[in-house]
Amino acid sequence: MFTKIMDKVNDLRPKQLIALAAVCGLLMFGVFFMILSSVNKEPQPVTETKEVAKIETVKVVVAKQNIPVRTRIQESMLQLKEMPETAVPEGALKDFSTILNEPARVTIFAGDVLTQQKLFGERSDEGFLGTIPQDCRAVSISVNNVTGVAGFAKPGDFVDLLLVEKDNYSATTNILLQNVQLLSINQSMSASAVDGSEAINNPTIATLALRPAEAVKLISAAKLGEIYLMLRPFKPQNMYVGEMEYTIESINKPAPKPEPVQQLVPQIPSQPAPNIPIQPQEPKIEIIVGDKVEQSANDVQVVTPRPPGEGGRGGSTAELPMIPSMPIVDLPPIPSGGN
Repeated sequence: MFTKIMDKVNDLRPKQLIALAAVCGLLMFGVFFMILSSVNKEPQPVTETKEVAKIETVKVVVAKQNIPVRTRIQESMLQLKEMPETAVPEGALKDFSTILNEPARVTIFAGDVLTQQKLFGERSDEGFLGTIPQDCRAVSISVNNVTGVAGFAKPGDFVDLLLVEKDNYSATTNILLQNVQLLSINQSMSASAVDGSEAINNPTIATLALRPAEAVKLISAAKLGEIYLMLRPFKPQNMYVGEMEYTIESINKPAPKPEPVQQLVPQIPSQPAPNIPIQPQEPKIEIIVGDKVEQSANDVQVVTPRPPGEGGRGGSTAELPMIPSMPIVDLPPIPSGGN
């Protein structure tokens, strides 16, 4: 076939050959132009005709701040945040009402989504702290096989507390507290200890749930005497009983000594002193006449005593007797201070 084409080309005239060459050149130029234009041409973006699917979001509870373990969650620690529904973890919480005042099981960091697994679902899940009532405190006292009801009191039971005070010859017992919950015995609060039917061997420490005022009363009473536990039945006939106190004295107590009898002395009323004539001491004056000594005395006068305080320092204030006039004589000097 190629030879036939060449034969026909050889049969053409010169003008026809020129025209054929021109046509072939144009065809070659067109082919090269198309190849070059396709190489330099930028690819056009392909427009997508598919519609973008709408992403659904939900509101979940997110921690606004770090929440340490066992912290009671408050509303100020939380916030609501919208997240894609596909990114929400399983068990995510969607409102505050179900988690307020609930303790955190683990540490929750700011921005974390709160889930039920991060919280204590029941109070029993909190361990020992979950067994303490909200208005009480845990207080421990020493017990033994006798004061601890021989170990038959188990965690979760309710007991009454007795206080025994004793001295050398007497003992007094009274009911201190009633209907007190026993939280643990010998640091044991496991389910096996609660459900077991056998008594706890050698109880030494009992932990009770008490209100603050009751705890102060118990601790003070424990310093005065010995505390006994009384185990209450499952359904007691009387939930509470009145105050009771009993004192017993030893037969060896010595008899009290008799008190001395006091003799009553009758009191005689005081009477005013009677007027008794008092003969005052006669003043004596010695008169020397020559070689003779003569004495003279006044008549006896009656003196009426005055009560103390009336004139002078008390006692008799009778007037002194008058001395009769006598001739002036030279007397010896009287020493000072003499009577």
